[in-house]
Amino acid sequence: METLTNEEKKEFQDILSVFYGNQAYSWNINLKVLKLLEQLLRKNEDCNKYMDKVPRPFYFGNALNWASKQARNAVIRHIKGRNKSYYICLKGSAIGMRTKFQLASMGI
Repeated sequence: METLTNEEKKEFQDILSVFYGNQAYSWNINLKVLKLLEQLLRKNEDCNKYMDKVPRPFYFGNALNWASKQARNAVIRHIKGRNKSYYICLKGSAIGMRTKFQLASMGI
């Protein structure tokens, strides 16, 4: 692996801070951390894909119209939201990986 510049390390720390807050800035960015980051981003992406498909709350009225509208809106959310993440996905993806990141940043 090529040596990362300080700017590149800062960029990776910025990404990790979205998930773990300011403590990510104290982590040493190395190959182990980058591999974990890849796993974390994949988990977040998968979660977002599924969240786009979750129907929104039911309203009283015609169930067929509601289901049809939910299906259309799910497709629209998926297409429009490619650069967005659900908060629950960000936090859910990060759960259980904090210690792995801490250890990886120490080279363990």
